[in-house]
Amino acid sequence: PPNFSSSNNLHCHAANMRVGGGRDRRHAAPNVDNIHIARRVQHAVTGLVLLVVSHIIPPYPVGCLLLLMATAVFYYVHIKRVQDPKWDEWYLQKFGSLLRNHERGEWEVVDLQNNVQCKRRRKSIPELPGAFYFLFGAASSTFLFPATVARTSVLVLSVSDPIAGLVGSWFTGKRCNIAWKQLLSRANASPEGGPSVAGSVGFVVSTIFCTYVYIPSTNSTRSAMLSLYSRLYIGIVASLTEAIGGRQLPFVGRMVDDNLLIPLVVGCLICWLDANE
Repeated sequence: PPNFSSSNNLHCHAANMRVGGGRDRRHAAPNVDNIHIARRVQHAVTGLVLLVVSHIIPPYPVGCLLLLMATAVFYYVHIKRVQDPKWDEWYLQKFGSLLRNHERGEWEVVDLQNNVQCKRRRKSIPELPGAFYFLFGAASSTFLFPATVARTSVLVLSVSDPIAGLVGSWFTGKRCNIAWKQLLSRANASPEGGPSVAGSVGFVVSTIFCTYVYIPSTNSTRSAMLSLYSRLYIGIVASLTEAIGGRQLPFVGRMVDDNLLIPLVVGCLICWLDANE
């Protein structure tokens, strides 16, 4: 049994009780369904706000610089919360409800000098949040592509990605959906989690509609033009990108987060297909 003979021992014991074997119970992960919907809504709203702002201030260079600054701030905060428990506690209080498990990380209490002194150290290091890659992807698109192409890329990321998740979850709840990993492996893989057939179809359809917002089908004064087949091709490739983004692949290793890959892939495809229309 723990020794309560000194205040230091009591402090260490309380810290162990609070951390609960590595995870601070005060910041336990919320309900999976709630976090799924909240993340999707926050994802879409953030992207749409950025698009509105892009019509108020010049996307390049001002918009690009602001996005890069925001990305740098996210990275700085991430490094601080990895190193400092106080920063991590503040971060989890503010944004914990939007984080996935691998973005939360865990602490453990280490007893020093025979339980006279204790400290907290990282048991698992949290990965960079999706918001970091979202901002970096938007900044990269703004830097690399014309304004029309960059806006379309960010719109696809903002709308199609959350729609894929919500459509996939809804059909899974109705028991009429299947995850790609289960379909391709023909094994008893869990049907929950990961990209699904219904989600990918939703991504393709929403991407096609998103491309019409800024890019017409016929000649115009705008900087790009796409046919329906080109839009379908973009939707399919972008859907595959969303399915593999951030996942471990055989012979390849861990892929970059889809929030960074999707806008870059969509932007490159638009420029390539537009040049060949």
